[in-house]
Parts: sequence; C-alpha cells; structure tokens
Amino acid sequence: MAENPLEHELTKGMPMLKKVAIFFVLVGEEATVKIFQHLPRHLVEEISTAITQLGSVDKDTSLAILDEFHLYTRTKGFISAGGYDYAKDLLYKSLGKNDADEILAKLSKMQLASQSFNYLDAINPKQLADFIKEESPQTIAVILAHMESNGAADVLNQLEEDVKVKVTMQMATIKDVSPDVVRTISIVLEKKLESLLSSIVDVGGVKVVADMLNRMGPKSQDILKNINGVDTALATKIKENMFVFEDLLALEKDDVMKVLQNVEMADVAVAMKNGTEDDLDIVRSAMSQRASDRFQEEFEMLVKVKIKDIESAQRKMLDAAQKLIEEGVIERDVE
Repeated sequence: MAENPLEHELTKGMPMLKKVAIFFVLVGEEATVKIFQHLPRHLVEEISTAITQLGSVDKDTSLAILDEFHLYTRTKGFISAGGYDYAKDLLYKSLGKNDADEILAKLSKMQLASQSFNYLDAINPKQLADFIKEESPQTIAVILAHMESNGAADVLNQLEEDVKVKVTMQMATIKDVSPDVVRTISIVLEKKLESLLSSIVDVGGVKVVADMLNRMGPKSQDILKNINGVDTALATKIKENMFVFEDLLALEKDDVMKVLQNVEMADVAVAMKNGTEDDLDIVRSAMSQRASDRFQEEFEMLVKVKIKDIESAQRKMLDAAQKLIEEGVIERDVE
C-alpha cells in the first residue's frame, strides 16, 4: 500500500475512524453537533461509538491529528482553487509584475500571520477567553482577527461586557499589523497556553458522546436506539450520562426553582404543554404563587402547539439546567 503523503508520523497506522473520533472531540461539542447534523445517521453512529472507545491521547498526537486534517483541507483548497502558482500567473496577466508582486507579498504575510494562531483551534473558547481576558483590547483584537469568525465570536461572547465593547471597537478600526508583531503575540500566547495544550488527554468516552447527543435533540434517540442494537451495555452507559427533560423534573425542588428562574415563563409554558398532571405539579410547586398564576395564564393561552416548539422550549430549560450544573449551582448525581 502506498504511503499517504499527508499522514503525520505520529498517526501512521492509526485507523481513520479513530482519527475522526479524536478530531471531533478536539474541535469541541458545538462544532461536532453542527457537523453531525449534515452526516448520514450510520456515520454519526460509527463516530459516536468510536468516541466512547477512546482512551488518553497525548498532546503531540492530538496536535498531529489537527495538523493532518488541516493539511487535507488545504490540499483540497489548492486543488479546487488552483493554488499559489495559479493565483500568481493570474495576477501577473491582469496587473503586471510590479503590482502583482506587491499583492502577493501582502497575501503571503497575511497567510503567515494567520497560520501563527493555528493552535487556537484546539482550545475551548471559554478557556481561551479566560487566558486572554487580562490582555489589552488591542492584543485581544489582533488575536480574534486571526481566528475563524465563528470561533472569534464564541471567545468574544465569554468576555466581560465592557471588554467586549472595547475589543469590538478595536477590531472595527484595526489597521495593518506587522507580521512580526503578530508572530510575537502568537509566541507569547502559545507559551501561556502551553499548560492547557498539554492537558489534551482523555479526549473520548461515554460522557463526551452523552453531551453531544444531549445537544442533538430528538435525533439522539434514533442514534441511541441503533447503538443499543449493537451494544446494549454501551447504550445504557451513554443514557445514564445524558441529561433529558425527565431528569430535569427529577431534580430537587430548590434546583428546579433555580432552573425556572433562568427561563422565560412563556418558554416554560410551551415546554410543559404535553406534560402530565404530575409533571405540572412539580413545576408549579417550584414557583411562588404569583409565578404559578402567571404560568397558568400562559399555559391556558396555548391552544395548538407544534411538537418541535415544545422540544425547542424544553431544550432551553435543559440548557439553563446544564449551565447551572457546570457552574456548580445545582448538583446532579450520575452513577
């Protein structure tokens, strides 16, 4: 078999499915869910199962996999777009050598500066925001300007409101920054992040898959059902780690109250539209009398509610609960 020229030394012999599983965990839960929604169900099931079977992966292997996937995307881009030589030839014919060389030099500098921050792809946006929040708005603006727009937006959303405004203004007015300055910022930031980058271990497992399936809504049940057909014990473990609407209603009364305080009453009413009388009693008992009266008014005003709207409202309540669990405000026992 011919060697794959794009394969990294550290990943030679590793099955592609395992590489894909590690890659999805490294890019994060939110990005994985978005990609899963565009994949055939059988692929989602195979990848999800592979993720549950992952063990520890060291920093070098993790970064090698990210680098390998980056090379695949770059290679595809060169094939479809013609590559550097094609662009050079086109500019020479269109603008002449002098103007073309000036543009190509600028593009090369921009590309080099952008590549300086490639390692940020492996960092969770919240963790990255925590690391850079003490930097000046100018420095943060330079960092975010060299990230993909979705990743930059996720990091920006984690910053304090006043910092967010200052950084946004800096990004809107930012002018050419010397590639040397960009590289210096990149090197300093990478050193600060070294401890975080080196902690990329235990990338897979049941909990990772459970968290992803939580975010996929009703589609997750089909995936879980099919996994159950292959490995009942594995499906049971995944389900035990998932947090569904029934789990929310099973929380302590005080915890349900805290969740309700973080959700609009109209959404609570929609979420409970198909609930049993016992479910409704749980929710009402976690409200003050005034809130309960408001809930009843909202609830009775609803006539025909689509299933997808009920599921969407329940998702909002689950997201609020999950956030409180992650912050340690409420506790959920998982065996």
